[in-house]
Amino acid sequence: MIGKKEWLRPAFLWAFGLINVLPFLLMIVVSFRSQGDAYRSVFAPVRPILDNYAIVLTDPNFGNWYLNTVLTIVITTVLRLLVTLPAAYAFARLEFRFKAALLIVFLSAYMIPAEATMVGRYLYFKNIHLLDSVWVIVLPEVSEVFYLVLILEFFKAVPKDYQEAAFIDGANHLQIIRHVFVPLSQEIIATSILFGFIFIWNDFLDPYLFIKTTSRQLITPALQYFSTRGGVNIPVQMAGACMAIVPVIALFIFTQRYFVEGMKSSGIKG
Repeated sequence: MIGKKEWLRPAFLWAFGLINVLPFLLMIVVSFRSQGDAYRSVFAPVRPILDNYAIVLTDPNFGNWYLNTVLTIVITTVLRLLVTLPAAYAFARLEFRFKAALLIVFLSAYMIPAEATMVGRYLYFKNIHLLDSVWVIVLPEVSEVFYLVLILEFFKAVPKDYQEAAFIDGANHLQIIRHVFVPLSQEIIATSILFGFIFIWNDFLDPYLFIKTTSRQLITPALQYFSTRGGVNIPVQMAGACMAIVPVIALFIFTQRYFVEGMKSSGIKG
């Protein structure tokens, strides 16, 4: 006999998983419907069509939106690692004045919601002539404190013997980061890349407010352009959303092992 506690937890997890998957299933179902059938019951007998995907794939800007998003993610990831890895090493292993106070300032800034700084960022980007470019997304993400803390916690756990041995061999701090800490941090680096990819790919508000040219827009807010004279074309938007979510799912599948290991090694609890 299976005890009550033994089946209760799997049943709860299955129910929770189905609740989270249901919106995606509805999105897929609606993407194969005509605009007139979009609001009918999901169980209603409706003939599926592929017209919505044809509209998405033949849109002249759809490829640009994909390319803009990928380019933004690549630039952000490279710059963020160049900034975050040395910063995390400095806070984890070096001693300097106001170290604790500086870290507190960074953490305090992280606690401020992004929406609270929206107007200030808009005026700042306007004054330095960066509006309507990918740099309005790249620059704030490069200095995101979350990734600093994520890597910092892992760097603290690296045995100091490795660092001391590298010093004895004549390595400087940059060489230690490159040859000691980076090879030991593959899981946590992959985790930060995955988080950054998902956040930028799914970001709607920032590119929607700061990027006005249609051809320069990122993929998620650009889905709003799929509309007709009668209003928003929901099935076409759902088809675009299905196309947009494929890279996120594929990346998570291929990096799931690194993601789980990174969460374990960084001490972050889900």
